[in-house]
Amino acid sequence: MPAAKWVRVEHDDGVATLTLDRPPVNQFDFELLEETLNAVRALGPETRALVVASAVPGVFAAGGDLPWMAGATIEEQRPFVALCQDSYAAFEQLHCPAIAAIEGHCLGGGLELSLACDIRVAGASANLGLPEATVGLIAGAGGTQRLVRAIGQGVARDMLLTGRRIDGAEALALGLASRLAEPGECTAEALAIARGLAAGPVEAMAATKRLAVAASDLMIDEGLERERAEWEQVRQSRSTQEGLTAFAERRRPDFDAARRGETPPGPS
Repeated sequence: MPAAKWVRVEHDDGVATLTLDRPPVNQFDFELLEETLNAVRALGPETRALVVASAVPGVFAAGGDLPWMAGATIEEQRPFVALCQDSYAAFEQLHCPAIAAIEGHCLGGGLELSLACDIRVAGASANLGLPEATVGLIAGAGGTQRLVRAIGQGVARDMLLTGRRIDGAEALALGLASRLAEPGECTAEALAIARGLAAGPVEAMAATKRLAVAASDLMIDEGLERERAEWEQVRQSRSTQEGLTAFAERRRPDFDAARRGETPPGPS
């Protein structure tokens, strides 16, 4: 696999940081999407939390290449849309939590990518929106589905139909972002969250993510059935046993020791 030009991944004690670095606006094309997808799929179990950030000042990501779309045939654009969906869904399908650090413009495909992450930290001056309808397109990389799931029908339809953009404070108020950071502090805030998650019980984190992602698509009875099955598996893990024992002993749990197999397993 050739070395990535526009995406770099750094690892630090269980936390991976995936940085988009394609000036001037991290515009998505086949190359950037493939590099992003390959980077996410290459993350192994040693990665316990992922931060997605941008190295381009004032921009998280500003969507697809509209001039290319204007001249490309539908046959050329079909695989592009499919790759967009696959690349963004990879963050949702990842075994560990993914945190988007949204600084500056986060538009079109940039917002669609962030919607596939588990936690979104937005800067107060961030600019978020799905403007596709204003040029006669639709948000075709998950935006029409994940935005409704994230914030509900009313405001989601407003944003999707009008292309209305919102800042970080409004994103927080609507539930589109779960954390608000001062300008320039998003990545640091996201990394702090990621380090806390990476130090936690990986089995519980992974199971919680799987259940939460699936919840919107399941009838309640099926969701509860899956929850019971996941609960049973998690309960038998060393991390859970360590967490419960530490609580009973009124001490801080040592999940690192559990990962190394230095604590008793849970009940069988």
